[in-house]
Amino acid sequence: MTENLLDDSLKTPLIQRYGINNYSHFAQLFIWVGIFAGCFFLAQMASGVIILLHYKSANIKQIASNPADLNALRYAQMLATLFSFLLPALIFSKLKDSPVTRYSNANIGFHPAFLLLIPLLLISFYPIINLSFFANKVMFWNDWFKDYQGDYKNIVEGLLKDNSIFVFLLNFLTVALLPAICEEWIFRGTLQKLLSESLNIHVAVFLAAFFFSLIHFEFSGFLPRVILGMFLGYLFYYSGSLWTSIFAHAVNNGSQVVFMYLNNKGIYKMDVDNPVMPKAWELIVYTAAFAGLCYIFYHFAQKRKNSTFA
Repeated sequence: MTENLLDDSLKTPLIQRYGINNYSHFAQLFIWVGIFAGCFFLAQMASGVIILLHYKSANIKQIASNPADLNALRYAQMLATLFSFLLPALIFSKLKDSPVTRYSNANIGFHPAFLLLIPLLLISFYPIINLSFFANKVMFWNDWFKDYQGDYKNIVEGLLKDNSIFVFLLNFLTVALLPAICEEWIFRGTLQKLLSESLNIHVAVFLAAFFFSLIHFEFSGFLPRVILGMFLGYLFYYSGSLWTSIFAHAVNNGSQVVFMYLNNKGIYKMDVDNPVMPKAWELIVYTAAFAGLCYIFYHFAQKRKNSTFA
């Protein structure tokens, strides 16, 4: 009998015998924070070294003032995104499950209808996000880290100012695709999922969105980013697929890159940094449309879940 027990234990995957699932949820959260903080710190240091070596300066305003020489900044940002967010997400996912894609539901695709539904959901949701932007202006945190926020704005404006197609593609990769994959994997795919194991799902979605917004250190857009993060969190929860929130994140960021490119080319003028206060009728109509689209999304999400786990 002892031999049988030994044989059974040897058949148990190492991740179950020695992984972090044997620890309390609080301990697992502490491990998540440690992994994330360590990777984030090292990534920022490495990114800073690249910037210093290339530009011989750490003055972001000065660096961003020359749009023709910002590719090193783009590559540094790509490296920081990969090692700050994707690396800790992969490490934690591996500690929780094997293969590495399974814990975060990154091994599950999404319904083809989402390719149309998600952009429509975002469009109908933007008036609410725009309203939260004005609500954020009266909040006490709006001016926190004001100097840093100015540097952040200079970086974004500098990166998006060029109108060549090559730079546009680099910007799309830097600002849209990589952040969508890396940030969703760490905040929705690991943090939200970990929190939901011991907390109410709505609390888990909010806390993950709160930390998602906080880690950007850009408080003039703190509340809109929390609301956007909750939107992404519910997409992930109800669809059961990380790629759903990744796609939505990429569409949201990518649309800003596209609009800035069109603005630079003089094709379409739009101030993406200063949204217009939505009118009452817009809020009513768009919110009604959003509710209807959410119902359709939920229908397709459940259909996809049933076919995936049948």
